Amino acid sequence: MMQIEVSHLVKEYKRKKNPENMLAAVGQMFRPKYEILRAVNDINFGIEKGEAVGYVGPNGCGKSTTIKMLSGVLTPTSGKVLVGGLEPTKNRQKINKKTGIVFGNRSVLWWDVPIIESYKVLQKLYEIPEKRFQENLEEFADIIGIRQLLGVPERQLSLGQKMRCNIAAAFLHDPEIVYLDEPTIGLDSESKLRIREFIRQMNEERHTTFIVTSHDFQDIESLCKRIILINHGEVVVDDGIQKIQKNYQSKKQIRFEMDQNPWLETEKFTMDGVTILDKTPYSLVLECEIQKVDAMAVVDQVSRACQILDISIQGQDIESIIREIVTEKG
Repeated sequence: MMQIEVSHLVKEYKRKKNPENMLAAVGQMFRPKYEILRAVNDINFGIEKGEAVGYVGPNGCGKSTTIKMLSGVLTPTSGKVLVGGLEPTKNRQKINKKTGIVFGNRSVLWWDVPIIESYKVLQKLYEIPEKRFQENLEEFADIIGIRQLLGVPERQLSLGQKMRCNIAAAFLHDPEIVYLDEPTIGLDSESKLRIREFIRQMNEERHTTFIVTSHDFQDIESLCKRIILINHGEVVVDDGIQKIQKNYQSKKQIRFEMDQNPWLETEKFTMDGVTILDKTPYSLVLECEIQKVDAMAVVDQVSRACQILDISIQGQDIESIIREIVTEKG
């Protein structure tokens, strides 16, 4: 059974038209002209319980608008949204008790009070039983590393510490669904690692459903098995990450370690569809277009010109694949 169902979802905004000249600007003071902006355009998808889905796309493509409709903040212009069988705009209070939201650039904690006091306010708001509150707090304190921060006001914390505390806050009431919007933006590598490990553990142990929107594709690759790519308000791709890598991969990268580099003094490789990315006297990095040349033919060509000491072949990462899809279908 689908936990989240989105069917023919549309969201339109009415905004004033920019006047073409001064005369038009004066006229619009008395008779303003409007245009319709379609931020979300006939979107369809379903998400099952326990799935972790990356909801990605360029800025302004409709990601945040979709999340706001899923959480009941915005009412769709047309189409249908069901979260746990309920319409978010008509059952916002019920749905909010089952969901958590984390914004990388916003906080749900109080600036001047210790973190534990903010958590106690959330306990009252979500009506979390004391026993369950203490169990979750004890577990989260160790997993995400906030035990030493509970008595500290948010204003005295670093960005990474604030984010970890906000992540823990979103899980105190045992949500069934959590929306993560740029959960690791601007964080150091240690904080990113802790947050990703915590989210993975919640997904695996509690079967919490996640929708992750992030421009850091390490978040997407480490947390999600499926990607929904949206552009200009429309779903462009909806598939598993491995299938996307297999079906849309257009290039491979080959790194050679060699006794000497015959291409050191040239900018162009001797085969069509192959580009030199990097070179030193004893190494060479090539990029091959899969449709034009076979990787093993490139290896054979290099082996004829020099002695290969080591070799590695790597496909495109998911970020570059997504970027190419957006460019091609944009």
